[in-house]
Amino acid sequence: MNEQEQLMDNLLSVDLEIIDVVRELHQSNWDSESSKQQVGDLLKIRDEMVQKLMSLKGDTHSCNCDHDHAHE
Repeated sequence: MNEQEQLMDNLLSVDLEIIDVVRELHQSNWDSESSKQQVGDLLKIRDEMVQKLMSLKGDTHSCNCDHDHAHE
């Protein structure tokens, strides 16, 4: 698994964790400060991963799918 694939896999995991914590918040009538902080922390981690993924996407490495991604 290359670095981009690993980042995308990690992003999916973080997204699923965010969804779980938001569900917990909803069940507690949005009244859990620790869950609110956890969502904020997870969103920060997710944003950092997205930035890293976008910077890798700008590299000249090919994803080996035979498509031209230069203009996507």
